[in-house]
Amino acid sequence: MSELNRQWRLIARPVGLPKPTDFELVSVPIERPGPDEVLVKIVYVSLAPGLRVYMSAAKGLEDKYAAKTGAPIRAWAIGRVVESRSDRFPVGTYVRDRPGNAGIQDYSVLPATTLEVCDPSVVALPAYLGVLGTQGLTAHIGMLHIGSLKAHETVVVSGAAGGVGSIAGQIGKIKNARVIGIAGGSDKCRYVTNELGFDACLDYKAGDLDAALTDMCPQGIDLFFDNVGGETLDTCLSHMAINGRIAICGATAAYNSAAPLPLKNHIQILNRQLRVQGFSYYANADKFDEAKTDLQAWVRSGRLKHFEDVVVGLENFYPTFMKLFSGQTVGKLVLQISDEVA
Repeated sequence: MSELNRQWRLIARPVGLPKPTDFELVSVPIERPGPDEVLVKIVYVSLAPGLRVYMSAAKGLEDKYAAKTGAPIRAWAIGRVVESRSDRFPVGTYVRDRPGNAGIQDYSVLPATTLEVCDPSVVALPAYLGVLGTQGLTAHIGMLHIGSLKAHETVVVSGAAGGVGSIAGQIGKIKNARVIGIAGGSDKCRYVTNELGFDACLDYKAGDLDAALTDMCPQGIDLFFDNVGGETLDTCLSHMAINGRIAICGATAAYNSAAPLPLKNHIQILNRQLRVQGFSYYANADKFDEAKTDLQAWVRSGRLKHFEDVVVGLENFYPTFMKLFSGQTVGKLVLQISDEVA
């Protein structure tokens, strides 16, 4: 085992799109675990748009979730225990950290109380960062609890080709809803319909999203699962059914915006008696067990498909992260740190 740990640090809070100078790659001595802690050699790191939120000093963001400048960039990760001071996690165990504190680095010392076992004989390890990880849990909670999904409803999912949206839409189909995705580009839309089984997918880059929603949702949208915000949310507000619900788990359109994005159609929240709720993965731990049981069963039966876009190399963090904001990603984006793959 090397005595040095490479880690990516946040050195400046990004303004607009993150720049290479907002980060630095450093090498530091490997820390040793204390009582009831383990040293994890990280194999895979989750890259998601939400990391951009943690890098900001956004008003209302809880201190425990905000990234600290000069510290390793926060991220969920999976790795192998290489040194343990916990009876629960012997050396050789593959683990995932639940809070997302592992960081983008070679090694991380983590409290045993924050870890859970990942079994590569059940599903490939990257899936534990996507469909069986925070993104799958977010989709399940948002659709079934926040969104109160019912059979035969019309559901629209923005960011439909992404890690969360792709799962959310498939949950809608599993629950016998009519599901329409919104994605950017014809290739993504074909993936959403042909591979994931959505009823339709609207390409917001192709033209008039408002007119397309009019054609596809003549009776209105019962549930809008939103990953994007901005103009997409504003347009969908005018197509909601009376007493419709909007579950907001992301706002990628706003993450790199220097100014707040206005909503012109917010009066529809009143006119159509809508229930709009933002929600956080962290705040719904009481629903994790139910979600995990469902997600694992659906994956094993083949009803829930998943795709992980794995990019190799810790040094490739910045260009890989920026794929999230240039429309280049399909499915769950994962950075592979180690060659030691189960």
